[in-house]
Amino acid sequence: MRKTVTIIYAVTLSFLLASPLLAQEKKKAKAEKVSGDVGLLDTEKNYMIVVTKEGKLITLDYNDKTKVTKFVPKKAKMSDINLGQAATISYKKAGDKNIIDSLDVKVKAKKGD
Repeated sequence: MRKTVTIIYAVTLSFLLASPLLAQEKKKAKAEKVSGDVGLLDTEKNYMIVVTKEGKLITLDYNDKTKVTKFVPKKAKMSDINLGQAATISYKKAGDKNIIDSLDVKVKAKKGD
């Protein structure tokens, strides 16, 4: 009888300790935004570094689900982005990585436009 009670107690305690961790994993990450200049873009390793106006460097990863648009709203690819372009980025935290959800870059107007 004591063995059964001990086993039930151990299983219950394990479940109570693990349930907050399971609930935490199920929550969707809230999208965050960052604005700044593209400081580095690696299209082979699918990541970029953004330099904020405050000088902070933020490393962001992207994948095939990342939406990229230019200032003139039209679809673009990561390879269309140039270093130094101003960008507004929406991203979510996934473990120790920041995954880009969407990225908007501003294209500087040419003289005469």
